[in-house]
Amino acid sequence: MDITTGATIPTPSLTTSSRRRLVLLPYPLQGHINPMLQLASILHSKGFSITILHTCFNAPDPTNHPHFNFMPIPGVAEENLPVSGTDNLIRLMRYLNDEGLGPIQGCLEQLLSEDAGVASLITDAQWFAVQTIADGLELPRIVNWTTSVSAFLSFSAVPLLRQMGYFRGLSDGIYNSLKQSYLIKSHL
Repeated sequence: MDITTGATIPTPSLTTSSRRRLVLLPYPLQGHINPMLQLASILHSKGFSITILHTCFNAPDPTNHPHFNFMPIPGVAEENLPVSGTDNLIRLMRYLNDEGLGPIQGCLEQLLSEDAGVASLITDAQWFAVQTIADGLELPRIVNWTTSVSAFLSFSAVPLLRQMGYFRGLSDGIYNSLKQSYLIKSHL
Protein backbone atom coordinates (compact mmCIF):
# COMPACT_ATOMS: atom_id res chain seq x y z
CA MET A 1 0.00 0.00 0.00
CA ASP A 2 1.28 3.45 -0.93
CA ILE A 3 1.38 5.48 2.29
CA THR A 4 0.74 8.83 0.56
CA THR A 5 -2.23 7.84 -1.62
CA GLY A 6 -3.57 4.75 0.12
CA ALA A 7 -3.54 2.91 -3.21
CA THR A 8 -2.53 -0.72 -3.34
CA ILE A 9 0.75 -1.26 -5.15
CA PRO A 10 0.66 -4.44 -7.21
CA THR A 11 3.51 -6.83 -6.56
CA PRO A 12 4.72 -8.76 -9.57
CA SER A 13 4.50 -12.51 -9.38
CA LEU A 14 7.94 -13.96 -9.06
CA THR A 15 8.77 -16.56 -11.64
CA THR A 16 12.01 -18.45 -11.54
CA SER A 17 13.48 -16.28 -14.28
CA SER A 18 12.59 -12.98 -12.61
CA ARG A 19 13.86 -13.84 -9.15
CA ARG A 20 17.15 -12.54 -7.85
CA ARG A 21 19.59 -15.41 -7.54
CA LEU A 22 21.60 -15.96 -4.38
CA VAL A 23 24.50 -18.41 -4.33
CA LEU A 24 25.12 -20.20 -1.04
CA LEU A 25 28.41 -21.96 -0.34
CA PRO A 26 28.14 -24.20 2.75
CA TYR A 27 31.22 -25.70 4.36
CA PRO A 28 31.06 -29.48 3.71
CA LEU A 29 30.42 -30.64 7.27
CA GLN A 30 26.93 -31.54 8.49
CA GLY A 31 26.74 -28.89 11.22
CA HIS A 32 27.48 -26.28 8.56
CA ILE A 33 25.35 -27.63 5.69
CA ASN A 34 22.05 -27.86 7.58
CA PRO A 35 21.97 -24.22 8.80
CA MET A 36 22.84 -23.00 5.29
CA LEU A 37 20.03 -25.07 3.77
CA GLN A 38 17.64 -23.69 6.39
CA LEU A 39 18.72 -20.15 5.51
CA ALA A 40 18.28 -20.99 1.82
CA SER A 41 14.72 -22.16 2.49
CA ILE A 42 13.88 -18.91 4.28
CA LEU A 43 15.38 -16.81 1.48
CA HIS A 44 13.56 -18.88 -1.15
CA SER A 45 10.27 -18.27 0.66
CA LYS A 46 10.99 -14.52 0.34
CA GLY A 47 11.24 -14.79 -3.44
CA PHE A 48 14.91 -15.46 -4.09
CA SER A 49 16.18 -18.08 -6.49
CA ILE A 50 18.77 -20.25 -4.74
CA THR A 51 21.83 -21.98 -6.13
CA ILE A 52 23.82 -24.16 -3.75
CA LEU A 53 27.51 -24.35 -4.69
CA HIS A 54 28.98 -27.41 -2.97
CA THR A 55 31.88 -29.81 -2.83
CA CYS A 56 31.29 -33.41 -3.84
CA PHE A 57 32.49 -34.48 -0.40
CA ASN A 58 29.49 -34.66 1.93
CA ALA A 59 27.29 -33.06 -0.72
CA PRO A 60 23.67 -32.20 0.11
CA ASP A 61 21.00 -34.36 -1.51
CA PRO A 62 19.26 -32.32 -4.26
CA THR A 63 16.15 -34.51 -4.07
CA ASN A 64 15.51 -33.17 -0.55
CA HIS A 65 15.43 -29.61 -1.90
CA PRO A 66 13.87 -29.66 -5.38
CA HIS A 67 13.28 -25.88 -5.36
CA PHE A 68 17.06 -25.18 -5.28
CA ASN A 69 19.64 -25.48 -8.03
CA PHE A 70 22.76 -27.42 -7.07
CA MET A 71 26.18 -26.90 -8.63
CA PRO A 72 29.08 -29.14 -7.59
CA ILE A 73 32.53 -27.57 -7.47
CA PRO A 74 34.58 -29.69 -9.92
CA GLY A 75 37.86 -31.19 -8.74
CA VAL A 76 37.53 -30.17 -5.09
CA ALA A 77 37.07 -32.76 -2.34
CA GLU A 78 35.67 -35.38 -4.68
CA GLU A 79 36.78 -38.21 -2.43
CA ASN A 80 36.00 -39.02 1.18
CA LEU A 81 38.31 -37.01 3.40
CA PRO A 82 39.25 -37.82 6.99
CA VAL A 83 37.62 -35.23 9.23
CA SER A 84 38.13 -36.62 12.71
CA GLY A 85 40.70 -34.98 14.95
CA THR A 86 41.97 -31.43 15.08
CA ASP A 87 44.86 -32.00 12.65
CA ASN A 88 42.54 -33.39 9.97
CA LEU A 89 39.97 -30.63 10.39
CA ILE A 90 42.60 -27.95 9.99
CA ARG A 91 44.11 -29.76 7.00
CA LEU A 92 40.62 -29.89 5.47
CA MET A 93 40.16 -26.15 6.06
CA ARG A 94 43.53 -25.35 4.47
CA TYR A 95 42.88 -27.71 1.56
CA LEU A 96 39.46 -26.29 0.76
CA ASN A 97 40.60 -22.67 1.08
CA ASP A 98 43.69 -23.30 -1.07
CA GLU A 99 42.66 -25.87 -3.67
CA GLY A 100 39.04 -24.75 -3.90
CA LEU A 101 39.59 -21.14 -4.90
CA GLY A 102 40.16 -21.63 -8.63
CA PRO A 103 37.21 -23.98 -9.16
CA ILE A 104 34.93 -21.82 -6.99
CA GLN A 105 35.87 -18.76 -9.03
CA GLY A 106 35.13 -20.69 -12.25
CA CYS A 107 31.67 -21.68 -10.97
CA LEU A 108 30.87 -18.11 -9.91
CA GLU A 109 32.04 -16.69 -13.24
CA GLN A 110 29.77 -19.17 -15.02
CA LEU A 111 26.79 -18.19 -12.85
CA LEU A 112 27.50 -14.47 -13.30
CA SER A 113 27.52 -14.88 -17.09
CA GLU A 114 24.02 -16.41 -17.12
CA ASP A 115 20.92 -14.27 -17.60
CA ALA A 116 19.87 -14.49 -13.96
CA GLY A 117 23.30 -13.34 -12.74
CA VAL A 118 24.07 -13.41 -9.02
CA ALA A 119 22.78 -10.88 -6.51
CA SER A 120 25.02 -12.03 -3.66
CA LEU A 121 27.24 -14.82 -2.43
CA ILE A 122 26.49 -16.22 1.03
CA THR A 123 29.25 -18.39 2.45
CA ASP A 124 30.04 -20.22 5.62
CA ALA A 125 32.64 -18.42 7.75
CA GLN A 126 35.08 -21.30 7.27
CA TRP A 127 35.46 -20.29 3.60
CA PHE A 128 37.66 -17.35 4.68
CA ALA A 129 39.73 -17.26 1.46
CA VAL A 130 36.66 -16.79 -0.76
CA GLN A 131 36.57 -13.06 0.02
CA THR A 132 39.36 -12.46 -2.52
CA ILE A 133 37.23 -14.08 -5.23
CA ALA A 134 34.16 -12.05 -4.28
CA ASP A 135 36.22 -8.85 -4.31
CA GLY A 136 37.72 -9.70 -7.71
CA LEU A 137 34.30 -10.41 -9.21
CA GLU A 138 32.76 -7.37 -7.48
CA LEU A 139 30.22 -9.73 -5.96
CA PRO A 140 28.69 -8.83 -2.58
CA ARG A 141 29.46 -11.51 0.01
CA ILE A 142 27.62 -12.26 3.22
CA VAL A 143 29.37 -14.47 5.78
CA ASN A 144 27.13 -16.80 7.76
CA TRP A 145 28.48 -18.07 11.08
CA THR A 146 26.76 -21.48 11.29
CA THR A 147 27.99 -22.55 14.70
CA SER A 148 27.23 -21.32 18.18
CA VAL A 149 28.39 -18.15 19.88
CA SER A 150 30.48 -20.27 22.23
CA ALA A 151 32.39 -21.65 19.24
CA PHE A 152 33.03 -18.11 18.02
CA LEU A 153 34.33 -17.09 21.44
CA SER A 154 36.49 -20.21 21.56
CA PHE A 155 38.11 -19.33 18.23
CA SER A 156 38.83 -15.80 19.37
CA ALA A 157 40.36 -17.02 22.66
CA VAL A 158 42.92 -19.36 21.06
CA PRO A 159 45.78 -16.79 20.82
CA LEU A 160 45.37 -15.66 24.43
CA LEU A 161 45.14 -19.21 25.74
CA ARG A 162 48.25 -20.17 23.79
CA GLN A 163 50.15 -17.20 25.26
CA MET A 164 49.09 -18.32 28.72
CA GLY A 165 50.70 -21.74 28.15
CA TYR A 166 47.65 -23.77 27.26
CA PHE A 167 47.74 -25.75 24.01
CA ARG A 168 51.33 -26.85 24.57
CA GLY A 169 50.47 -29.82 22.39
CA LEU A 170 49.21 -27.60 19.59
CA SER A 171 51.88 -27.67 16.90
CA ASP A 172 53.07 -24.48 15.25
CA GLY A 173 51.67 -25.74 11.93
CA ILE A 174 48.18 -26.11 13.36
CA TYR A 175 48.41 -22.78 15.16
CA ASN A 176 49.62 -21.00 12.02
CA SER A 177 46.68 -22.49 10.11
CA LEU A 178 44.32 -21.13 12.73
CA LYS A 179 45.97 -17.70 12.44
CA GLN A 180 45.06 -17.63 8.74
CA SER A 181 41.38 -17.63 9.62
CA TYR A 182 39.92 -14.15 9.50
CA LEU A 183 38.11 -15.01 12.70
CA ILE A 184 41.22 -14.64 14.84
CA LYS A 185 43.59 -12.73 12.56
CA SER A 186 42.62 -9.39 14.07
CA HIS A 187 43.31 -10.67 17.60
CA LEU A 188 46.94 -11.68 16.96
